[in-house]
Amino acid sequence: MSAFLSGGRPVFLLAAFILGSAPLDARSASIDFKAVPKLQEVKDRPSAPDFTLPGADGRKVSLKDFRGKVVFLNFWATWCESCREEMPSMERLYREFKGKGLEIVAVNIKEKRQDALAFAKELKLSYPVLLDTEGEVGLLYGAFGLPATYVIDRQGVVLARMWGPADWYSPAARGLFKSLVEQK
Repeated sequence: MSAFLSGGRPVFLLAAFILGSAPLDARSASIDFKAVPKLQEVKDRPSAPDFTLPGADGRKVSLKDFRGKVVFLNFWATWCESCREEMPSMERLYREFKGKGLEIVAVNIKEKRQDALAFAKELKLSYPVLLDTEGEVGLLYGAFGLPATYVIDRQGVVLARMWGPADWYSPAARGLFKSLVEQK
């Protein structure tokens, strides 16, 4: 199995992820998620399911490794034209905010390692690329269409999600992430 879910829990925890909730945080309630078209605020604030996947260098990386940072979790594939379209804007966003508390984690779904890494190299991506060769983490997060993006706060709570591409370096998106990383 290429994806290890926290505590060995099986993939059917998708239902718990969708149904579970955490209290609404007053700080993030003031964030305007509608600034990015199609980005949907997740009102019930579930905890993001942890997972562990191999990174580009083969080392195992867990979502919980990024606690304390705002996480932009993106599911993608090399055949996805919309993914190819949005990833350069994600790279620009990452370069601007990586030292300020933002981490972008790009999870490649169901492709060969060499294909995913060649794609990342071609686009000169500097953010972490993880490999979900069996598609289990994508399934856990409901990434049935690509790209799929989740915005997770510093405590591991899902704030927003989006299916489809966006210009993640637009002034509105940059303003949104500026607000998120400035929250402590």
